[in-house]
Amino acid sequence: MKLLTNYLVRVLATGFVVLTLLSIPLFWLRFLCRVSLAERIPAKTVSIEPSGYISPDVELDPNLTQRSRVSATMRPEQVLSSLGTADYVTSRSPMGSRSNVYVAKSKEDWTYFDKKSGQIICRYADTETMPDGNRMLRQVQYHIGPEGISEIPDEGLGRFIEPIISQSWVNWGHDRVGPADLILYDRKLRQFFKIDFNRPTVVKGPEFGDDASHDPVGIGLLSKNPFYLNVDFSPPRKEAAGYRYTGRYGLQSGAVIQSVQHHSAGPHLLVLDKSGRIDLLDKETLQFTGTAGRLPLPTTLFGDENSTMPDNMLSYQVKPLYLGAQIDPNEREGRREPEPDPDSLRYAGALAACLSRDGTTLAVATFDDEGHPRRRMSVGRRRANSAKMAYFGTAWAPASTVGKYLTESLHPPILSIASCFTASAFEAGAGHRALFLLPNSFVGMNSRDNRGRFDAILIATLMLISPSVLLAAWLACRVAKDAAVVGLPKNVRSFWAFLTLAFGLTGYITYRLIRPKITLVTCRNCGKPRRPDMDTCHRCGSKWDVPELTPPVWRVVNGARMSQAQGTGEKDCPVI
Repeated sequence: MKLLTNYLVRVLATGFVVLTLLSIPLFWLRFLCRVSLAERIPAKTVSIEPSGYISPDVELDPNLTQRSRVSATMRPEQVLSSLGTADYVTSRSPMGSRSNVYVAKSKEDWTYFDKKSGQIICRYADTETMPDGNRMLRQVQYHIGPEGISEIPDEGLGRFIEPIISQSWVNWGHDRVGPADLILYDRKLRQFFKIDFNRPTVVKGPEFGDDASHDPVGIGLLSKNPFYLNVDFSPPRKEAAGYRYTGRYGLQSGAVIQSVQHHSAGPHLLVLDKSGRIDLLDKETLQFTGTAGRLPLPTTLFGDENSTMPDNMLSYQVKPLYLGAQIDPNEREGRREPEPDPDSLRYAGALAACLSRDGTTLAVATFDDEGHPRRRMSVGRRRANSAKMAYFGTAWAPASTVGKYLTESLHPPILSIASCFTASAFEAGAGHRALFLLPNSFVGMNSRDNRGRFDAILIATLMLISPSVLLAAWLACRVAKDAAVVGLPKNVRSFWAFLTLAFGLTGYITYRLIRPKITLVTCRNCGKPRRPDMDTCHRCGSKWDVPELTPPVWRVVNGARMSQAQGTGEKDCPVI
């Protein structure tokens, strides 16, 4: 029993090392193919023009040099060249989405969440008016909990458990250096909180029950991997004399309507739900007032993405759109556009753009002020399928696609099947760092995007991994034959054949390393190689007939033959 256990441990340890060392070069080969495909994506920008947010009488003005436009641009070469590590590093670095450090301006100005105390600690420089009228800076440090704010540590302030805040939440004023307010949501307490630094106080929002349909994952600035994607609104423009902005056709032009796309503008705050829904939160009451839209679904190689969950998107960006009063570009002071009047701004809707998991397709959607979709477009949607264009529509793209597919065919079949069932469980950025399970492989994309029945997905998966299965079956046959030659027991031969069939090239290399190192001899009965350390031939079952070795009765000592029986040193003959 101990011998069997040691053998299994040796097989598992050797197999894991082989799997790791083999997966690393395969990973880099897939990476080179992905980078090659990303560089050849034919369309990287999508535009909606006119945007639909401006009234027709303004859009149809013949004097316009540019109509309103919503445009989104992706940078797939940055997506794939970073191997998905950019989101991992930036999200956990100070002020990242997964970091407990919210602000890090200097050694004196910072804000972070102390997990040990469960409180947010905010330190900044504030201005204080002295009795003589002079103003001076002083360092302020607050300890913030769900129950209040204090300048000294206090357990009575309560504990936050899993707070979510908007990145770039600091609102700098003209008469102070510190922040103005902060809205956060605690996923465990299921409640919104507003921290007012001017008073200072903490205002609680309504508590959501366990059956509530809201599960926020982002507040205010809704963006993931901002280096990969950008969405923007351009207002209509008209020729303006002396204006410095060079618009389309090289004309000096200016906007004819004021617009703002900042996440903190207006009385509402955008909140991204785990399901991909975008809600509107009232900043004063901390209650939801409506829906702003939903993350759009990019078109992939096998169809549309079947989930709008944020984790399913490699990158997304959502912006609210506020429109102000109509202006004349020629009637202005100076050469810059005037600052919008906050009282004249009205919420017009939201802009949302998403990048697919594999980084090949961009989708953009616009929504009106009630959350109803206006228009949705994908990169290359006018040419059937943009993902197909990325994989097959440009020069040398088919070669990179085939190279990626063949590299995936060297992956163990059992891990490819596991990738089929776990493709949706991985966060999109983490899928680009995968070593053993491949959610971004063709098998993973098919199982994730195919909306057919389970049996249809399984059949398609088997068809996609058929080269891997055929290679594994051929290697399993070679292992079974070689195991029979070296005389391994039948159950051990079956074990190695199954292992090679499941793990393919990894199983075959592991077997060659574990295979018994024995020199075979020819059996006199069947003429086949047999093991000399076994009593019977493992091929034909004949006994090991070893001739008796009788020592001679004489020996040579110092050049003379001596009889063992006599024990004398008589010389019978000279020794040559």
